[in-house]
Amino acid sequence: MSALRNIRCLTAGVALLAASSVAQADFIDTWINGFYEDSGNRRGLGLNYIPTGPEAGVLFVAYYTYDEATGAPLFVQGAGLVSAGQFEVEIPINFVEGGSFGSASGNPGDAGLFGTATLTFNSCNSITWAMEPANSEFTAFSNDLVSFFTFGLPDVPNSECVYQREFQGCPAEFSVPSPTQERTCVIPGGEYTSDLTLTNDTLWALGGAVYIGQRGDINNPNPGNDNTLFIEPGTRIIGSGGNTLLGIQPGARIMAEGKPEAPIVFTGIYPASNPPGVEGQVGAPGDWGGLTINGLAPLNVPGGTALGEGESGAYGGDDPFDSSGVLRYVRVQFAGFRFNDTNELNGIAFQGVGAGTVLENIQVHANEDDGVEFFGGTVNARNLVLTDIRDDSLDWTEGWQGRVQNLLVIQSRDFAASDEGDRGIEADNLEGDNDAEPRAKPWISHATFIGRPDTTGATIRRGTGVNITNSIFTGFQNCIDIDDASTFTNAGTPPDNLSGNLTIQNSIVNCERNFVEEDGDPWTVQSWFEAQSGNQATDPGLVGAFPPEGAAYLRGFPVGYAGQEEGYFDSFFQNYEHIGAFSGPGAAWTQGWTLQEMDFYAQ
Repeated sequence: MSALRNIRCLTAGVALLAASSVAQADFIDTWINGFYEDSGNRRGLGLNYIPTGPEAGVLFVAYYTYDEATGAPLFVQGAGLVSAGQFEVEIPINFVEGGSFGSASGNPGDAGLFGTATLTFNSCNSITWAMEPANSEFTAFSNDLVSFFTFGLPDVPNSECVYQREFQGCPAEFSVPSPTQERTCVIPGGEYTSDLTLTNDTLWALGGAVYIGQRGDINNPNPGNDNTLFIEPGTRIIGSGGNTLLGIQPGARIMAEGKPEAPIVFTGIYPASNPPGVEGQVGAPGDWGGLTINGLAPLNVPGGTALGEGESGAYGGDDPFDSSGVLRYVRVQFAGFRFNDTNELNGIAFQGVGAGTVLENIQVHANEDDGVEFFGGTVNARNLVLTDIRDDSLDWTEGWQGRVQNLLVIQSRDFAASDEGDRGIEADNLEGDNDAEPRAKPWISHATFIGRPDTTGATIRRGTGVNITNSIFTGFQNCIDIDDASTFTNAGTPPDNLSGNLTIQNSIVNCERNFVEEDGDPWTVQSWFEAQSGNQATDPGLVGAFPPEGAAYLRGFPVGYAGQEEGYFDSFFQNYEHIGAFSGPGAAWTQGWTLQEMDFYAQ
């Protein structure tokens, strides 16, 4: 293995990368960019990866050496297309000849196809180069240009590249090698009751419904689970078809801690987009099942336990601080499967999940059913992105009492809306008993909901409460709809006798119809909205998902903390004074790890 010195020279391509703001691919990514010199063997390698779209990019390569017979410099160069999940790239290589160095003038010329190079990225510190010459003329080269060898790169720290381990095979205790895909390990469907680790040196394929922990029943949701699934940053987990899901059972945990430059991705078999000029199938809603997390936090259903949709297991208990682990810098995309109209898998279903669970920097993209749904529990979330969801983006029921700060919802323009779904928020306490306790009452701040002109921003119904502040609803046919007698009673009476259980403050509505008013309601939604401080019915003037520079609502709207006049929010919430998910593009917490990021900036 050769010892190379990494010059790490920034190029114009790297500058283009910095301006592109597209989601990172996995494994082959910007950590490879630079020039690598092997002075002992008189050869070197220059690499530059440039993202071109969600999960797609181009890898440029320049290789140089010297002819051992004449001492003349030899150069080859080329470019290959990259999709997410690739560890290996085939690149057509052209031979560059002529020209001169030093004071003499002369430009090199392209001598045509030299051959095909295959670059295999083994780890952050090892790249294998293999060259197949185009014809016999080039097989006579006595240098290492057409041979098979490995560049031993200088140590790249984990802070720059997380792929520190070379693939050695699939762990036999819980996986089998894919019969068709190299460097892919299949996890057979079933229940796993010991600790597992999914490493980022391979692709992981779900071979069915994979449950971490044993599924309990309605009378015993946790039959002794205490095992953990660990997932390394940059790991990609693939499902195929509606029967592939990952289910975390009560008592078990998932520790999925990605990084901004190396998110953990749950997806189907197709990437988000093809490289430029390549036709093929791309990811779509319903390509696989989804992620379900079951916990032991309280519900308001009879008996205190319930069975999850999609046969995802029992959940619920009496521990509001129960922990199901950590999701940080995680994407769930192209999931959701409809078994029937009442049994559907969400992108992520949080079922009885407790406040000991950490949810930060999570995107659900292009899900067939709801983006995320909270079935009871007390779990909180920060930095949540829900894009192109086929049904409701944010949904809750069964008494959820959690907190969300920084939420972006952007609805797709690419499908027909259903009269029964596709809301920014669908909020219920409990369908069968609207006054069930504990009553659902989450707290939501700094949200931006961007809708379509045939949908509703928030439908608040079936007795739920909610405290909303510093949020924007825009682009919907209807901004806010409040339904059912129990919901109105729980809210109190505007303007002077509101209970504090159903509130909205420091918020902007801008829809074709801002408020849905219906005969028989005890008061109007408009009067409720106008009775509370800081609310405006005006165009926020968003540029994509961001406020325009200098907007009046970027300061002067502090979060109302409990104990203050009209204060409902606690120390979980950071005290930003702007309305909406962002104070501006420069403060975009979505950058680098989300899909469709360029759409956030679109006019």
